[in-house]
Amino acid sequence: MERVSAEATLHLSDTTETLHRLMRSDSVSAKRSPLAVERVIERILSLRKDLSRERVEAMIKERVAELEGLIDEETAALLVAKELGVPLPPLESGFENKTAKLLVKDLIPGLKRIKLIARLVRLPPPLQLNSGKKLQRMVLADESGCVDAVAWDGAADAVRSLSLKPGDCIYVKNASVSEYRGRIELVLGEGAEVEKLGTCNLPELEELLTQCGVNAFTMVVHEVVGGSGGYCAYGVTREGVACVLVQAESGALSLKRGDLVLVQDPRRLPGGLQRYRLTRMSRVFVLGSQPVNDSPFRIASVDDVQGLSEYLIGVRGRFAAALPSKRGAGVITVLVGSLTSVNVLMFDDPLITEIRTLKPGMVIEVLGVYSSEKGLRLNPFYSVRKLGWENPAKVSETLAEGGYVSCCTTVLSLSFRLRLLANGEPLLGAVISVDDGTARARLLTSYGPHVQELTGSSWDEIREYASSGVLPHVLSFCEEYLRGAELEVEGWLSRDGVLAATKLKVL
Repeated sequence: MERVSAEATLHLSDTTETLHRLMRSDSVSAKRSPLAVERVIERILSLRKDLSRERVEAMIKERVAELEGLIDEETAALLVAKELGVPLPPLESGFENKTAKLLVKDLIPGLKRIKLIARLVRLPPPLQLNSGKKLQRMVLADESGCVDAVAWDGAADAVRSLSLKPGDCIYVKNASVSEYRGRIELVLGEGAEVEKLGTCNLPELEELLTQCGVNAFTMVVHEVVGGSGGYCAYGVTREGVACVLVQAESGALSLKRGDLVLVQDPRRLPGGLQRYRLTRMSRVFVLGSQPVNDSPFRIASVDDVQGLSEYLIGVRGRFAAALPSKRGAGVITVLVGSLTSVNVLMFDDPLITEIRTLKPGMVIEVLGVYSSEKGLRLNPFYSVRKLGWENPAKVSETLAEGGYVSCCTTVLSLSFRLRLLANGEPLLGAVISVDDGTARARLLTSYGPHVQELTGSSWDEIREYASSGVLPHVLSFCEEYLRGAELEVEGWLSRDGVLAATKLKVL
């Protein structure tokens, strides 16, 4: 019977002993790739005329048995060829086995020079330590489990050069396994190789994200609302509709309608709606595109807002007032329609400074809103467009008639709202209950000329009152003084009784 060389036998003995010491008993089952095994056998037989096919096949089976099924027949064939001193063609000729591999569940600390095929499920931003070392962390997964991976220096550069993204299948070679903070970690150090594969027979990305507990989701982008500091991407995920806030910065990814994206490591914001803000460690990857023929998201008129809930991204109506909130920062911007009115809570001082100068009755469109338990709110990134004026078909002479009204009313009550902006500028609004003998209405205004008319003061005087701290006392006096006064008003009155006054005069 033929024998391998003593050197090869010793090498095999050492390999077997090492693997037996490191491997657990439930190792990966042997799998056969017949075509690849046959090619290796033919190569051996062509260069070792002293061996028969039966003997070579027996040696391959012996290696599989000796390593307790840890390797498949193709890998065993390669090992036998190496032991026999049979040179194999370069890797590109197809002799490298990219199906013979460990599963993630079989990784234990101490393994060296292993091969693994896995799907990339998480790819944080690359890092460079103070020591100068380059570091790229990853999470890899297959059907058996998930493992944290770390690539150093040259391997980290190799990972970056491949332009990988979650969902890609990769082939890892010459990696080692260690333990870090009580967890298994796959280490790609000096000599490790990474290759991006076209396809692999592994579970899909969505399934693996759930399996690994990765803070990430895929979304098809339906609408993008841009603002001065960034944009809001509205889309649909497996859990429903979502909104992702992307801050404008150098290198920020620009998304568009139809993009299929993976959002990794975002911070979920409070509320029922899926709202996310990207942080320093967040990443967004474009995985592909999908046609968006009929988006569920809507920009609705004030009268059509009811019932749209989470699908509402914009509202259009006649501006009434920007009233300081009773609870802390922010203002409540009131828009009126023919039937009803809506409130949109805003927190951005530059927008508040601009919008408070609008004359009531101006038709505006506010984009970037979302529904919360407390009503409509405006995202940090938004767009406000002035659409112009609407000429009334007729002018009503009483509040009872509604529509565009022009009449004389009596003040039943008046309440000012005051907040100082960051620059010290007073933000003033008024809520006035009026009655013309036919019906009542709530007149809301923050328009400068109206506030001056109600207080009998110029805006410079109002600023001076604010800086000296006496403005609250002045407003309290005006509230008492104007109760029962006559007001001549003109403007748009919705059926729910909110009046956007284009004209206001104290008689």
